[in-house]
Amino acid sequence: MSQPPSIDRRIFVLALASFAMGTEAYVYAGHLEALAQELGRPIAAAGQLATAFALTYAITAPVVAGLVAHVGRRTVLVAGLVLIGGLNLAGAASPSLGALVVVRILCGLAAGLVGPISSIAAAELAPPERRGQAMAVVLGGMTLAFVLGIPTGSVIGDLAGWRGTFVYAGLVAFAAALAIRLVLPALPGGARADRSALRGLRERAVQAYLSLTLVGFAATFCVIAYVGPVVKAIAGFTGSGVGAMQVLIGVGSVVGIVIGGRAADRRAADRVLPASFVVSALALASYSALIHGRGAAVGSAAGASVVAALAIGMVIGAAALFSRTPIIQARLLAATRPETRPVALAFNGSMVFFGQGLGAGLGGAAIGVVGLEAVGLTGAAVALVGVALALAAARTARPSAHG
Repeated sequence: MSQPPSIDRRIFVLALASFAMGTEAYVYAGHLEALAQELGRPIAAAGQLATAFALTYAITAPVVAGLVAHVGRRTVLVAGLVLIGGLNLAGAASPSLGALVVVRILCGLAAGLVGPISSIAAAELAPPERRGQAMAVVLGGMTLAFVLGIPTGSVIGDLAGWRGTFVYAGLVAFAAALAIRLVLPALPGGARADRSALRGLRERAVQAYLSLTLVGFAATFCVIAYVGPVVKAIAGFTGSGVGAMQVLIGVGSVVGIVIGGRAADRRAADRVLPASFVVSALALASYSALIHGRGAAVGSAAGASVVAALAIGMVIGAAALFSRTPIIQARLLAATRPETRPVALAFNGSMVFFGQGLGAGLGGAAIGVVGLEAVGLTGAAVALVGVALALAAARTARPSAHG
């Protein structure tokens, strides 16, 4: 039996695009307090920088991706990364929080040129039977940003202040743009995304898989949006201790992408989806169980067991969440026509951010009504909805081959 074609090595340079985008999205977060103090605004107001970026990307990415669908992929990616680089340098020089908010909004717009187009370019460079793995490589750049890019930015911020984190993010974006310009071939654009192409998004298969992204991230962010208080309640960690635990989320996401990338191009992938939601539900419920069992002294044998259980839950939960993404992306490609694909993947990215917001809202409501110990069970309940949706998608959203 002949071996399937290997992945084009040039696809790996596309991971730099998602690495740059993931790094710049939250690179300043570790120095938010210093940023707020220097600009004379409360931390709560400075926290809206993340909201400005996330909402802008969620709302505009499908529109932006549709507008540039016909333009050469390399041209779009280089332009988007250069814009992100320049905007981050502008952010480093911002005289006020208002100016910085404008920069973050513009970064959200520019990110629509990078996220979906890098995945499309990877799929176009790969043979059909390797598309899932190719897009997983690109997604791996995003997870690497959380493991390496953002922590490195925090270290630079210790040396050069919060403005230095924006300079670092800008330089990373410029470097990614240069690498893509030198390594990536000049891939042509597709057909213009007109209204007839957008009608493809109404197909049940497309809506089924978009809903899985929304519900999956909503379930996880019932807890992750409050990861600081949760980790403190369970293990007693604050500050850098919480940061160290967050690195485990990045590790788990890398594991999940590897699993999902290998499964995405196989027929068994639709069985992986409901199973991953079951794993998510168990991992999320473990947070509530650990909070209920808190009280073991940190440093004792019991305390060490609690920390170990928390670490395992964070790795497994992140792995379950990110194992779905390559599968969902591959299914969206299979369920849509070429002219619809950039918009479909952009909508999938929008569902990530909308899911984060929905999860944070549900978790906050659970804390207000019951207390912090309810966030894990709330997330688990949402994940169980994902199980039902994934089973329904496997029965009714059979992807069709559109080339």
